[in-house]
Amino acid sequence: MVDTTMKLNELNLKLQGKGNPAYTLLEEVVCFEKKLLHFKNLKQYRDETNATIDTNYFSIASKNMKDGFAERFEQFKINKSSLAFIVNPLNTNTNKINIEPFGIHAGSLQMQLLDLKTKDLWSDKFTELKSKLEELEVQKCMHIAQHKWTSLNEIPRVEALIFGAWNSLPECYSEVKKLAYGVLTIFGLTYSCE
Repeated sequence: MVDTTMKLNELNLKLQGKGNPAYTLLEEVVCFEKKLLHFKNLKQYRDETNATIDTNYFSIASKNMKDGFAERFEQFKINKSSLAFIVNPLNTNTNKINIEPFGIHAGSLQMQLLDLKTKDLWSDKFTELKSKLEELEVQKCMHIAQHKWTSLNEIPRVEALIFGAWNSLPECYSEVKKLAYGVLTIFGLTYSCE
């Protein structure tokens, strides 16, 4: 249970703070849920060491935690395509995006997205963005592995890189930008409501 609590605390830290787009948070939660599956080795440990452990208690606690995560983050999983749009608009299926909350015209969005995908000048912005985000994750992992926690504050924020890419697009992509900005501000709005 200590291992699970430690991983839960790590997740809690990752979900806190400014500059975390909803999609990044969803990835962290999904990753944690998958890690929960690896804590089922308690029975094997008990059998190998003859330790007295109530595996039923831990099994129920693990199942309750898994069910709790599934329930709390269900809407995020349902809207994964919408959340992923901000970093990967070039490979997005517009039929899977929930545009209703953002007041976006579906036809205009599809036309602008087609235009964006076919013009290298603009589509390269998002190829470059993904490279920058990968580089940023490598830096974060390096600082964390070396326990350089204060160095994490010196790394550019994810949301700043994403906003930079979207701000560079001209206004002829207004519907595409409106969707991106709407998705980017989801957590800011929910944070204010709490």
